[in-house]
Amino acid sequence: MDELLDLYKAIAERDTGFWIDLPAATGQQVLRAEWMSLMKEDPDRFQLATLPIEELTHDSVQDRGVIERAVVVTWSDEKLH
Repeated sequence: MDELLDLYKAIAERDTGFWIDLPAATGQQVLRAEWMSLMKEDPDRFQLATLPIEELTHDSVQDRGVIERAVVVTWSDEKLH
């Protein structure tokens, strides 16, 4: 079974590359393998955000896994058509 990632969107500042705001959920999902392929082609636009599980639970979790989210970035100076 293919792993699905929740898709988020963020706006980033062109000069620094930093996100201007926190990524917002789109309600869509993408295949992880396809997302990794997109990241290879355009790592500035297609990103993967990871968060350690223990940061979410504030506990010392035995399973030190991560939660991954696909993030598509739009640059602050881009105009949508």
